[in-house]
Amino acid sequence: MPPPRIVVYAMNRSFRVQCVALLRAAGAAVRVASRQAELAKALGEGTIAAIIVDDDRDAAVARVVTRVVVMQRAPGESIEEIVARALGPADTLADQPRSSE
Repeated sequence: MPPPRIVVYAMNRSFRVQCVALLRAAGAAVRVASRQAELAKALGEGTIAAIIVDDDRDAAVARVVTRVVVMQRAPGESIEEIVARALGPADTLADQPRSSE
């Protein structure tokens, strides 16, 4: 089974593109959806860890179609900050030296 993905669901193209670039740079499995049909297809393709959305409208749609964690961008929150939240604490451990180093 493929690893859990993070879905970026937003009508705002620049938000989607920036989120996807940051998530892929971090090595995350990513799926992009700009329409409800694409979101439904993404949900049917495998395990979803979280859905990142840009605004209230996108969040409302995502919450109706799934019980997956929907992470909505907070007012004033940068794209880098919401991507970091979606990646979770495991991403912060990657920068720590191993005990054998």
